[in-house]
Amino acid sequence: MNKRMTFFLLTLIGGAVGLTQTAWAQQVKNEPRFSSKGLKVAVSSLSIGMTSERNLEDGEGGALGLGYGFTDRFSLWLTLLGSEHNSDLPSAPKMDFGGLELSIQHKFETGSRWQPYGRIGGGVYSLKDKSTDVELVGAGLTVGLGVDFFFSKHVGVGAELSFKKLDYFEESTPKPGGDFIRELSPDLNGDAGAFMLTLTIE
Repeated sequence: MNKRMTFFLLTLIGGAVGLTQTAWAQQVKNEPRFSSKGLKVAVSSLSIGMTSERNLEDGEGGALGLGYGFTDRFSLWLTLLGSEHNSDLPSAPKMDFGGLELSIQHKFETGSRWQPYGRIGGGVYSLKDKSTDVELVGAGLTVGLGVDFFFSKHVGVGAELSFKKLDYFEESTPKPGGDFIRELSPDLNGDAGAFMLTLTIE
């Protein structure tokens, strides 16, 4: 192989390497700084305050959410939540509150580490007497505002304040052979406010 051919091959290889590096750099540049699309998971510490009509103290609990981001800004979330509450009344039993919510989240900002958002959705809820297993069942709407701080592309922490407008329309009482279901008339007010501290992986 003569010197001219060697120089030509080295120039060709160098050019190919340079083009590859340029293409890779452009791809990295074009990638979003944070990952908003696809599957995501959120684990939350939860504090819930009930309407005074339920005669319950604020309760502590947790929530687990599974989400899917179908655009940079919009995500669909399915969230399972629960909390335990003491009664304001003397010698009254503790109550367990639980819910399953489906909501749409809209991020107001996606390119910054700080990502504020709004959320709206609906859910089914229950309030269960721990001493008798008598359970109130209801449904309602939930709206919330929050902010996440992403310290890496896929992991962030955040806080959310939400309000749940719900009514209990059914009472379930355990009986031998099956639960006795009674419709409530009128419905019982179950409005609640919630505060969450969240770890999100997306």
